[in-house]
This record gives sequence, C-alpha cells and structure tokens, in this order.
Amino acid sequence: MLLNREQREQLKQVGSLSTIGLEIALSISLGYFGGRWLDEKLGTQPWLEWIGLGFGLAAGALSLYRVVRRAQKMMEQEDEKAP
Repeated sequence: MLLNREQREQLKQVGSLSTIGLEIALSISLGYFGGRWLDEKLGTQPWLEWIGLGFGLAAGALSLYRVVRRAQKMMEQEDEKAP
C-alpha cells in the first residue's frame, strides 16, 4: 500500500471537512431557487423566495454545525489514541 493507516485516516478527515463549502452553497441555492420557483407558480413573489432563502441558510448552518461536531469527535478520538 502507498499510504499507511494514519495517512489514510488523515486523508479521510480532510475529505470529510472539504465538503462543507459545497454543502452550504447547495443548501442556500436550493432553498432560494426552490422558493423562487414556487413564487412563480403561485404568484406570491417575493415571499416564498425569502422564506426559501431562510430555510437554505438554516440548512447550511445545520450542516456546518454537524461538520464541526464530527471534526471535534475525530480530534477527541485522536487524543484518546495518543500515548
């Protein structure tokens, strides 16, 4: 193998943390454009657009919170393994 166990674990952690930007951008975009689409269908402009943006921001914040918690758990596990 090219990578030892520790290097594979570090690469896994970096991969896990690197998705946060994409998750936030997709959450906000889907919320905004979903609300905008509903506004066009229902004729309620701009209310659902703003509500969708709010839900997208909340989903992005929740995603960020989950990633931070996961990173904290990984760091705690590393600290427990260290001699």
